[in-house]
Amino acid sequence: MTASVIQPFDTEIVDAQAIYTLEELCAVCLVEAAWVVDLIEFGVIDTNGRPRPEWQFAGLSVVRVAKAKRLERDLSLNPPGIALVLDLLERIDMLQAQLGPV
Repeated sequence: MTASVIQPFDTEIVDAQAIYTLEELCAVCLVEAAWVVDLIEFGVIDTNGRPRPEWQFAGLSVVRVAKAKRLERDLSLNPPGIALVLDLLERIDMLQAQLGPV
């Protein structure tokens, strides 16, 4: 019998109360600003509603961008595809929560 190696999860703790500028969000997520702008245009992440130079993002935007980045990398999805998949995943989570424990 061989011993299997358990790999740790690749996780990062995100402060939900943190506020990021566009530059900070790009630096934390290692993505280009133009790609983040595409995500905003397709509703993947939200800004604070101010003009672009004053954009601010909630800490949970880091999680959304990280998910979007994985979808792009693993499934070669473009921003509209990423928006669709994340929307469907959220709906599934909502429906499962309504059903309660199975």
